[in-house]
Amino acid sequence: MPPKSKDLALKHAIIDVYREQMRLRYLPENCRRFKELKPITDEKLTALRDYFLECIYPASENRDKLDDAFDRMGEIIRSPRRLMPLMTIAFKSVWKLGTMFPSAVAAGRNTLEAYLETRKIESKLIEYAQKNKLKPEQVSEHEPMVKMVANLPEEEMVTFRNEILKLFEHLSNVKLIQATVEIMDNSKALMESRPDLYHEEELAGFTLGHDVLTRGLELFQSLKKSEFPIIIRGIEVVEIDWYDRIKAEAAALGGA
Repeated sequence: MPPKSKDLALKHAIIDVYREQMRLRYLPENCRRFKELKPITDEKLTALRDYFLECIYPASENRDKLDDAFDRMGEIIRSPRRLMPLMTIAFKSVWKLGTMFPSAVAAGRNTLEAYLETRKIESKLIEYAQKNKLKPEQVSEHEPMVKMVANLPEEEMVTFRNEILKLFEHLSNVKLIQATVEIMDNSKALMESRPDLYHEEELAGFTLGHDVLTRGLELFQSLKKSEFPIIIRGIEVVEIDWYDRIKAEAAALGGA
């Protein structure tokens, strides 16, 4: 297997093992451990877990295309000819959103930043695996996985958690997200109508951000307004508990 194929196999293995940890910690039976989430039904907790797995942290087979798509989006920003049509829609959006416009921009930015934070964490996990000469099949074993995650810098885990919480706080503003999704619908339609300006990979990157907000809107529309702060606080306690347990287990094993 060529070196690049080995690196890709390791990256996919790390994505899948970290994603499996996310699946496990958002299982309803684990969420039931926390008093903060007791008022939320199993059906709604399952919807929250599915949102994480499908939108926040998609499976490895989808990630290569998405990583490339986000990288390609930077080319649009550096091209005035391709950026201007989208900016025109953005300027029109100011009038539609009014005072909500800065919050809409922040929601879009948090979508991107949450995704970038996942990539930063993955790069640290890959560095650890390479340094310790772990093979793809080894990273999914429990003990190496625990030591690998425990080795992540705590400040980066806190940053990732905070970006996720900020994203969910924006998603809980249903009126804002409804308007933002409508504007993104218009932007997406423009990109689809101009294949001479926007490549398929760039559209895929935009579509990811669009899907994160659209699915998030659907999630919060399924909740009672009184449940919004419960879900957001619940995410925080689940993430803190998971990381604390990983650190404690790694210490018992003899550290990372």
